[in-house]
Amino acid sequence: MTKMKTNKLLFAGWALAGIALLPTSAGAAAKAKPTFTEDVASIIFNNCTECHRSGQAAPFELTNYANVKKRARLIAKVTEDRYMPPWHPVEGHGKFLDERRLTEDELATLKNWQKTGMTEGPADKLPEPTKFESDWLLGKPDLIVTMPEAFTVPADGQDIYRNFVIPLDLKEDKWVAAFEVRPGARSVLHHVIIRLDETGEARKADGARGKPGFSGMRGVGRGRGSSRDIFSGSLGGLGGWAVGGTPRILPLGLARQLPAGADLVLNSHLHPSGKEEKEKTTIGLYFADKKPDRTLIGFQVPPLFGSVSGLDIPAGKNNYELTSSFTSPVDIELIGVGAHMHYLGHTAKATAILPDGSTKPLFYISEWDFNWQNNYFYEKPVQLPAGTTIKGVVTFDNSAENPHNPHNPPRRVKWGLESTDEMGSVNFRAVPVNESDVDRFKDAVRDQFVDEIRVAAEKRFNNRNVSRSGRSGGGDLADRLRDRLGDRSGGSSSQTGNSRLGGDWRGRLGSRLKELDKNNNGVIEADEVDDRSRRYIRFIDTNKDGEVSKEELSSLNGR
Repeated sequence: MTKMKTNKLLFAGWALAGIALLPTSAGAAAKAKPTFTEDVASIIFNNCTECHRSGQAAPFELTNYANVKKRARLIAKVTEDRYMPPWHPVEGHGKFLDERRLTEDELATLKNWQKTGMTEGPADKLPEPTKFESDWLLGKPDLIVTMPEAFTVPADGQDIYRNFVIPLDLKEDKWVAAFEVRPGARSVLHHVIIRLDETGEARKADGARGKPGFSGMRGVGRGRGSSRDIFSGSLGGLGGWAVGGTPRILPLGLARQLPAGADLVLNSHLHPSGKEEKEKTTIGLYFADKKPDRTLIGFQVPPLFGSVSGLDIPAGKNNYELTSSFTSPVDIELIGVGAHMHYLGHTAKATAILPDGSTKPLFYISEWDFNWQNNYFYEKPVQLPAGTTIKGVVTFDNSAENPHNPHNPPRRVKWGLESTDEMGSVNFRAVPVNESDVDRFKDAVRDQFVDEIRVAAEKRFNNRNVSRSGRSGGGDLADRLRDRLGDRSGGSSSQTGNSRLGGDWRGRLGSRLKELDKNNNGVIEADEVDDRSRRYIRFIDTNKDGEVSKEELSSLNGR
């Protein structure tokens, strides 16, 4: 980005933050009879107009006295309830950029103005409204791209998960500092994850069966990177957007790589709205001026949205809890955080437990709202030393008292991709303090995922053992599982070859791979991989060609 573009983006960020670019009544006690020009306009312009203007997602404009007066009663109500402006992190659990938290005096000003007749006030006291150079929230993007063809979403039926390719044909690598997603039909697009494909396979698959897009994951995320990137959220993607999300610029000069020749692949979740809609998503990309000096890495607690955590919410349960933790083996800085759940989501909380035993609150949403899913950047990076454990807790309300519960009466809900299923995690963005620790940190993120699988399998085996034998406790199956996987206290995989799975798991896996090589040519070919081994092979097959080469085998001990 040019210096001018950077300054414009910073200005847009300040506008989003509700920082007092205009005179405001926040510092003074609320008047008994405020006026629009002297007291109310600055609150509206600083906190509402960004979205409530022409071309944005909000359903009506709040740009002048007439249209604010028309909605005065509604404004007083939704601000008093703190539904608007949309800001869900609880104060005291992390300090974030772009905070949209109205003060008590500002809330009282809006309420008093509505109750006392909504006086306009002296015209010469009206502050100058914020000027927006573009109808894009971060200013005009460096590159705007759109799905080549609209996809028709039926009026009803199950949720649709579909991939749509946007060809780019870039001649050189770019680094993406921010992006904005513009749905064609906001009522049906639940979320988008922007992947990359450097092979051309996704482009061939798109539309091959007579309608835009394709199902499955063919060609998605293929290209540069290694298996460890799958778990760190770094492979083949720019990030994601969900309903209510606001675009933001990555701090510290960070950016995601967009390789020359890569296509965008939009992993889209579409939810029928009750009437037929056509979705044609547009993406605005903002480029950094240079390659970043540091590597941005994502991790979740629980990992992969709780997909391996055994989420199973009984009907009527109003406080179902899912807990997970991640321990960093290196010094890191937390850059941002967010959460994701569906309609049963209730709270999301994360706390850092430092090596000395002290704790640091990182994030807390006390009332989850499915319609407002944002990512939040810390005002200053949160520095955490090696050995810090980050604990994440998400809770769910599957009772009849939950007004958002999609089931009436409530029914048992398990993990799944549908909006009426559930998932949950607190999602972090971090950078290692030392760039030399990047691979070690990625390995720890991967091992966290494998650990979750181990714990879930152990729990499942224990339950199965109890149901079959009537015995409780660890049970023989769990004991055999521990013996097979080894002790959990093994060191970091990047140092010792022993992950937290324990034992020499790479050695055991290497022996198994040699057994699969029936013709002894040093390559595990596609027809040599049985169903039992295929799920493990995919983590070693870094180029995703369905085989394991000599190079991939030899690099196993180095990961």
